Amino acid sequence: MGSQNLPIAGNILGGIRAEIDDKMLDAAFVETYDFQALTKTRDYNFVVGRRGTGKSALFIKVSNFIIKERIGWVYKNNPEDYEQMALRGLAEKISEDYNIIRAIFKVAWTVSILVDQLERIALNKTHYKFKNDKNSELISSYFFTYQYLIGKNVFQKTAKIVSSVIERGNFLPIMIPGEIATHFLVNQLKEWVASLLKTVGKDTYYFFDSLDEGWEPDVLSTAILGGLAQCAAEILDSNSNVHLVLFVRDNMFRSLCYFDGDSSRHIEGNALRLSWDEESLLHLVTNRLRVNLGLQSIESHIKVWNRFAASDLKDKDGFRACLNYTLYRPRDIIVLLNTTFAHVARSNRTNLVAEDIENSSKQVSQNRLDDLKKEYDTVFPGLTLMTAVFNNQPAFQTYAAVVSFLDEEILGNSYDTEKKSDYAIIGSGKEAFFALYSIGFLGLTDSTSHALHFCHDGSSASIDALQPDQTSCVHPCYWKSLNIQTEKLEGDVLIEVYDDNPPDSQHLLDLRTKRIGQIISNLPSLKEGKEDAGKFEEWVFQAVKVLFAGQLVNPELKANKDSIQRRDIIATNNADSGFWKRVLDDYKCRQIVIEVKNFEELTIDVFRQALSYSGNHYGKFIIVVYRDKQEGLSNKQRGWVKEFWDQHGVLVFLLPAPILSRCMSKLRNRQRFDYTENQLSKRLDIFQRSYLSLRHVRKSKKKR
Repeated sequence: MGSQNLPIAGNILGGIRAEIDDKMLDAAFVETYDFQALTKTRDYNFVVGRRGTGKSALFIKVSNFIIKERIGWVYKNNPEDYEQMALRGLAEKISEDYNIIRAIFKVAWTVSILVDQLERIALNKTHYKFKNDKNSELISSYFFTYQYLIGKNVFQKTAKIVSSVIERGNFLPIMIPGEIATHFLVNQLKEWVASLLKTVGKDTYYFFDSLDEGWEPDVLSTAILGGLAQCAAEILDSNSNVHLVLFVRDNMFRSLCYFDGDSSRHIEGNALRLSWDEESLLHLVTNRLRVNLGLQSIESHIKVWNRFAASDLKDKDGFRACLNYTLYRPRDIIVLLNTTFAHVARSNRTNLVAEDIENSSKQVSQNRLDDLKKEYDTVFPGLTLMTAVFNNQPAFQTYAAVVSFLDEEILGNSYDTEKKSDYAIIGSGKEAFFALYSIGFLGLTDSTSHALHFCHDGSSASIDALQPDQTSCVHPCYWKSLNIQTEKLEGDVLIEVYDDNPPDSQHLLDLRTKRIGQIISNLPSLKEGKEDAGKFEEWVFQAVKVLFAGQLVNPELKANKDSIQRRDIIATNNADSGFWKRVLDDYKCRQIVIEVKNFEELTIDVFRQALSYSGNHYGKFIIVVYRDKQEGLSNKQRGWVKEFWDQHGVLVFLLPAPILSRCMSKLRNRQRFDYTENQLSKRLDIFQRSYLSLRHVRKSKKKR
């Protein structure tokens, strides 16, 4: 291949985003099994894949194919992030309950799509058959009544539908779905659309892409998507002429499968998970090389590749070596080869060798790590912290060694920043290891083939990690960004990829939500009294680390267990604002003492014990966490709080465990750290303004 055959400048394999590279999308698109499944069947409502797996390319090519072949009408929905954020803003005003928000938006999406369908047919002059439809006058009257929905896209319509009902009255959240259905005549709309599509004799496809651009996989965003999912499933079940296909990223799909109790019925069986193997990626790369290098006459993929790659990159083994720098996704290999060839071209060379790939992979490695964090940091607590632990570590270590140093990092942490609360959520090194495996960061050797097994799609492959001496490895594509220590080159590692496993709701979980849910659910199972006293102390200790990281640092359980005064939990108050700064300023409390009592009824002895723990750097503020289900104080407890404040200047701050449990439940949404702050501040206000204030009892006047 001579230099005269090469493009003078630019990306030799084209752009990495399908939506901005029409040339490559038209001339070099690979019609994979996934393309065939979407164009020849109506079996799937979901197309699921991680970043760079080709969702947008499929979105465009499948849409264009259906239009070109006149299979049906296609309406492409590629919303702006602000349109998605607007829907989430509406959800925040209504409720934090997943099922309620999902129900509201299921009806709203249904109305929106049905109105959109009617509008596109009835107001399109080319659809001449509409005038002959028996419902044409009723539909025209409907448009006049709801003209504020006309001319807007599906997302804007949905927002208008929900907001219009909210503005009409102070409905309870649970009543809103019914109000939307009644107000917008949803059953009538279904009949009209079915009749109209039968009249005009056409199928309709609604394709939704970029559904995660403005959303994160938290409760509310997932509920909105869950409403659209149920709408799609309901339309599919009705055997109507309307078909919805949602292109979603893996992290949103995980979250949806976790939150949605009906996922096994209407989500999992209708999902197409995108995966790529060596052959399909080679086909993709060589198709693009043919276009840019004018090699259309060469049919063999290997021959085209060998015109581009030289020496130790030739043939399938050479291409496979390049793939080891990637996560087996189109975007990865395109970026890697584009970047490498740009460096090679500057040196007036025309062919790539392994050393070129090695030298140019540093930035690509950092990009892949950044992608991993963006995609999973919300659902995987501590991902950024966990991956940083592998900096300067050996590439290959035993499973036992990796679990051990992850345990060391989690259990020995000082919790000096808010983000480190994630360590308390993840719980253990073993839990962290398998989470890192499930997202393709870590791999394990197969006992038979001795190849490294990696899972790139977020699902969980069948792995054997029962032997402590089994070899584990950080994926080679991350070695450069983490300065991983090894004598091997990335291309020398034998990798087997497991991306073809069917989605399983037991594995496609939002790990953050799952772990927080487990912690919360453990509380009711603990028996009051001595039997589970130790377990309750550990539960409270975990809650403290989860809720107060960055404010209470170096927390310890039974820190002075050999002393006469054995305090249950001690942590250093390092806050510079908020509730804990108020405690430091008002009560001179640098070392926070938390006494844990595994019973509901408190006695005066509890207050006396708390008093003995105060003073010096422990200040005049002691917290008692106990098992009372009532958050308010009894008259007796109020009297003791006031007595110990009046006589000893010490505030015994009573904190029922259910309050901690509720505060943790709010952390399923990462934005709700303020909830705990607000709850504790309000509770302290009640203590100061009510329980500690003097109360005057008026004597009744004697009757004359």
